[in-house]
Amino acid sequence: IKGKEMQVLTREEMRRFLIQAKAEGMYELFLLDLTTGMRRGELLALRWDDLDFATGTLRIDRQICPVGGKLIVSEPKTKAANRTIILPPAMLEVLAEYKKGFFSDLMFPSRIKPDQPIDPGYVRKRLQIILKRAGCKPVRFHDLRHTFATRCIELGVDVKTLSEILGHANVSTTLNTYVHSSMERKREQLEKLFVESY
Repeated sequence: IKGKEMQVLTREEMRRFLIQAKAEGMYELFLLDLTTGMRRGELLALRWDDLDFATGTLRIDRQICPVGGKLIVSEPKTKAANRTIILPPAMLEVLAEYKKGFFSDLMFPSRIKPDQPIDPGYVRKRLQIILKRAGCKPVRFHDLRHTFATRCIELGVDVKTLSEILGHANVSTTLNTYVHSSMERKREQLEKLFVESY
């Protein structure tokens, strides 16, 4: 079965996208996703007590699912999706500033109902608006996860570590999905080979 084609934001698109997201008040949500590769439902289910600012660890053990017009909190899709990841110091600083004045236990509450998470459909719509205003190609929310994973591969993160961060059930899923160099990476490698050989 052929899945939907994976798309990845370029570094320049990421820069423009995050600038626009900041202007629209959704910077922290999208930055955290591009920093962790979390699934949309996992991201929207986060509570402040899932994050330990002292250690930088973030616990992921639930997800939000729209069912019959309501948002249901459920277990992640697989056992491996229950995981703890470590956030970089710069991301922790952003979240610490963002948390000031917060009155909700949720990290990303609805602006209308602070005791409820943001609706996934609303986030999907806002993503498209921000991408368009930033002059980026239209990508799905799941493509932000692909963007994170692709950048990790380019930076030399080993596949097993990446698989654990993404919450994949097995490493083969990560290998089959992400271990294919981007055109930019291929060009860099070929140029390096040419310079070293001649």
